[in-house]
Amino acid sequence: MPDPTPTPDGSDADGPELSPEQDAAVRRLLAEAGGPEALPDDVATRLEETLAELRAERDAADLVSTGVAEEHGVVLPRDELAGRRRRKARLLLVAAAAVLVGAVAAGQLADRPTDDAAVAGQSAEDDPARTADSAGGAALQEGAELEPDASMPGDLEDSAQDDGLAARPLERVPSDGPLRSIRADRLREDLVALQHVSLPDPATVDYSGAVFVAPQDFMCEPADFGAGHLVAVEYAGRPAVVAFRAPAGTTQEADVLACGTGDTLHSVTLATAG
Repeated sequence: MPDPTPTPDGSDADGPELSPEQDAAVRRLLAEAGGPEALPDDVATRLEETLAELRAERDAADLVSTGVAEEHGVVLPRDELAGRRRRKARLLLVAAAAVLVGAVAAGQLADRPTDDAAVAGQSAEDDPARTADSAGGAALQEGAELEPDASMPGDLEDSAQDDGLAARPLERVPSDGPLRSIRADRLREDLVALQHVSLPDPATVDYSGAVFVAPQDFMCEPADFGAGHLVAVEYAGRPAVVAFRAPAGTTQEADVLACGTGDTLHSVTLATAG
């Protein structure tokens, strides 16, 4: 009959027992981790679940140990079973200590970012110049990403369009007649008169470009007045431009435009000149 004793080298399959110093250290860790205050609910729940799992494993191992071994058909002595139970109890104690200490440490780490944020805020108050430099650098970097490069061809085209006349060059035609005035209270009347006097034969007018009819001494800051037949006028005591647009059926738009900006001061729909 085989000898139901530990392994020939004298080692224990369940691992060495804890020394008195190790046992005391584990208990001290448990005492320090627990503290005078009650455990948090999540820590207590984790500890109870771990202990329950370890107890279930211990009970299952005890049932197997106290029965007849399937391979060898031997029964372990009671003193060895008692030793195993003591060792398992110590393992339970060590596992519980590890779970408890880990949970407490995790709780302390979770609280630390708030302290770090407070320290960062205090540093910003102590060194406002450094904070301003950092903010300014970030703003400059963001602005550099958002602002387009003026050296690119597409941007040059946009700049040319914004310059007014560079986008639509005027074909200036001298006028021998006097500079006509457009009055706000008689706007339609004056525009109809200008239409009949200034517009050439409708069959020969080209509205796709920008033909500007003005006296030689007429001064008007350039702007993009758009396509049409343009006539120099005086409006409200200032130089202005009347743009006759391409007719649409039996009507034609006449826009009074400001020099320098090309803003529309008035827009009137007229009947096409016969």
